[in-house]
Amino acid sequence: MNNNDPLNIFSPIKEKEIDENPLFHMNEDTIKTNIEQIQTDNINTYKETQSIISLDNEDNKKEKIGINKKKKNILKFILPILIFVAVCLLSAKTFFYGKKINEYEKSIFKIEKKNEESILIQEGKEVDSNILKNIAASELVKCLNSKTDMNKLPDSVKNVINEINNYYNSSINYFAYTYKDIYTGFTVSYNANQNIFSASSIKAPKDIYLYEMASLGKIDLNEELTYTSAYYNTGSGILKNKPLNVKYNVKTLLEYSTVHSDNAAHNMLMDRFGRVNMLKFWQEKGTIGIFTQNTNWGVTNAHDATIYMEELYRFYTENEEYGTPLMNNFLKSHPKFIKGKNNYKVASKSGWAGSALHDMAIIFADNPYIVIGLSNLGDKEYQSYFNKINELSYNLHEEYWKYKVEKCKDIKLY
Repeated sequence: MNNNDPLNIFSPIKEKEIDENPLFHMNEDTIKTNIEQIQTDNINTYKETQSIISLDNEDNKKEKIGINKKKKNILKFILPILIFVAVCLLSAKTFFYGKKINEYEKSIFKIEKKNEESILIQEGKEVDSNILKNIAASELVKCLNSKTDMNKLPDSVKNVINEINNYYNSSINYFAYTYKDIYTGFTVSYNANQNIFSASSIKAPKDIYLYEMASLGKIDLNEELTYTSAYYNTGSGILKNKPLNVKYNVKTLLEYSTVHSDNAAHNMLMDRFGRVNMLKFWQEKGTIGIFTQNTNWGVTNAHDATIYMEELYRFYTENEEYGTPLMNNFLKSHPKFIKGKNNYKVASKSGWAGSALHDMAIIFADNPYIVIGLSNLGDKEYQSYFNKINELSYNLHEEYWKYKVEKCKDIKLY
């Protein structure tokens, strides 16, 4: 035994092991037969293995086909649902947009009869003065600030007032009117309290309110709102020509609303800040019609329009930071139907829908005044109507201040 072979790999084979092992006794034919048998067995085993693999592949293929069929069946079931949901969403948007259009169109109405058919004259209020009493300048200011005595109005003023009254009585379409001198409060009005569809003139009190709230820190002019398809509007404005899903800050939307009379910007601001607070704000200042209807549009009247245009002027003179950009928007607003003579600047907001066609303006004359003209004219004869208003209002203002100055001319100043 090899002592260096611990596993006995190279140990000699014993005779007994040879005798007992049949492999050592096979002849050549037997060995050949056994080899052939082994080959046959291997071939059969390979075929069986391939058959099993083939069956597995067939089963996998069938399983995949089954899965694909299931997927197709699921898609056949889900696809109509997805289409239905998409149609519903589109219909919802269409409904929402349609609702906005219907809300606007249903608000439009035409006046068939006036509530008042005679002119009303109000003397206004005395204006406070901080000038010391008992001096000539103080007496002059006191005279100019004094109330107008209706019984002492000169014929030159009365004639213009009668002309206004006769003109408005000549047609149902000449609906309502107000002239108001801002300094003294002297007012001449016709059918001022009757409501009429506001059209885009309602944007004025909304825009004034929002600027005043911004000045108090209650809203942020830099807040951004998204212009979506829900606000798309084919009416007046410029947003309709801009891409959807773009953000605009409140200040920009206010500019679009006032300057370009943008319907989309108006609806975006109304939906964000709400009508109820606007109604409360203006009712506390004496309005009776604007924002009373549950809509973004609603009604107006010459009485209310005078209040919010006078508030615009007050805010402009008392708050430079917020009042100046607000007034600039009204100065740039278009179209303008009420115009001042002598190249006076005009801050205004007009409105036009259906038969309703209005304008409300501050004329920056040497002594500023307010003119409100409401009509049922639509697109008929409106130019001649507003030309007449411009002429009558200018004449009234001139004659009124001639009377005021003449009244105070006897005060000795030096």
